[in-house]
Amino acid sequence: MKLCRHDLPFFLRPAASNIKSILLRRTDLMLAAKLKSAKSAASNNHFAILLTSILFVSIGNKIYELVLPLLMYELTHSSVSMTSMRTAELLPNFFFAIAIGVLVDRANKKRWAMWMLGSQAVLLILFTFLYKSGSQQLMFYYMIGFLLMTFGYGFFNVQVSLVKQTAQPSKLTEANAQISLVETLVTVMGPALTGLLLLFSDVSDGILITALLFILCLLSISLLPAEAPRLHRPTTNMVHEFREGWRAFRSNRTLFHITIFVMFINCSFTVVQTCLVFHAKDVLQLSSSMLAVILSAAGIGGLAGSLMTSKLRARVGLGKIYGFSIILHAIGSGLLVFSESMTLFVTALFLIGLATSFHGISVYTMRHEQTPSHLMGRIAGITGTIFRIGMPITMFLSGWIIEIWGTQAIFTGAVAWNAFFLLLYVRSALWKER
Repeated sequence: MKLCRHDLPFFLRPAASNIKSILLRRTDLMLAAKLKSAKSAASNNHFAILLTSILFVSIGNKIYELVLPLLMYELTHSSVSMTSMRTAELLPNFFFAIAIGVLVDRANKKRWAMWMLGSQAVLLILFTFLYKSGSQQLMFYYMIGFLLMTFGYGFFNVQVSLVKQTAQPSKLTEANAQISLVETLVTVMGPALTGLLLLFSDVSDGILITALLFILCLLSISLLPAEAPRLHRPTTNMVHEFREGWRAFRSNRTLFHITIFVMFINCSFTVVQTCLVFHAKDVLQLSSSMLAVILSAAGIGGLAGSLMTSKLRARVGLGKIYGFSIILHAIGSGLLVFSESMTLFVTALFLIGLATSFHGISVYTMRHEQTPSHLMGRIAGITGTIFRIGMPITMFLSGWIIEIWGTQAIFTGAVAWNAFFLLLYVRSALWKER
């Protein structure tokens, strides 16, 4: 005989009802847990695809970074020409970063990334054609470098947004550390890459390899799921959207203050990194292959930084990690002043690589954590522009400073510059940022 709830004694009826509600609640929790696990697995797969694409583009960029200074040095043997090329590459970030950020927030991010990569591949092929044809017109190379960095920043901006989309919010620090790890592993591979390039009769073939890697990156990005259609398409103009992003940026004190510090610190980081090649070739008289081997010390330092950052954050916080990057870069720049011996030069490169890793991971993690997803492109564009305000000017001036006073003047100035802003930084609230 089957009993219903009303057949039970009155003192057992509430208990039966409670048991039923508990069972239903447990079922709901189990379904929610399975759904969350499925979403987490999908998110991990999508981030793995993005990480693979970043690997391809990082290898391509590393080859480009190794080959381009050598090609410009062979063409001109001039520090001014080398730094002018670097200045041309920095200008797009200054002029177009904000507009690109607004466009990225409005665009289909997957399609945008593929267009940026395809455009760079075409320009790289054109660059190789000009060099192989014996063209000495530096303006053409500067123009191609300018356009390459324009499309390159277009991809980098959308990459920032894609990281925010594909990585779980609680794992943004880990995601940025993994990206930094990939990039520094590629840096460590620098000597091997250079060794392969030297097997070619023409080193400019490395530019073609970069184009091929960008195409592979494009194919990898194509595997990402299509972006869900927006329920409400933007009805406001770009100026209004920029103002919305600017208000969000100005109202976030942490993001605003770290951006101002990065604007100044980036000047010394970029100038020192560029002058390293000229210092090694012109002062230390290193061959191209030996230079590539020595530069791997910076990659090892960056690798160490990538592996340490997550645990270090748990102990001291992101704010102090960024402060450590300034300290380490100042010490590395100081060693470069006296780096007539190979030991000091390698040690300096290791410290600079470690500093660069700490710098990048801490800044990008702060920006990701402080920015809503729908504003990611605009905030990345605004901060990216401010990050680089001083870089073209200091880069252009550094070429003339080297011509007059030598690379030691650059490295000494970097030490003083970092020390001054470190004193300001440790007194700010950012130093205590967790």
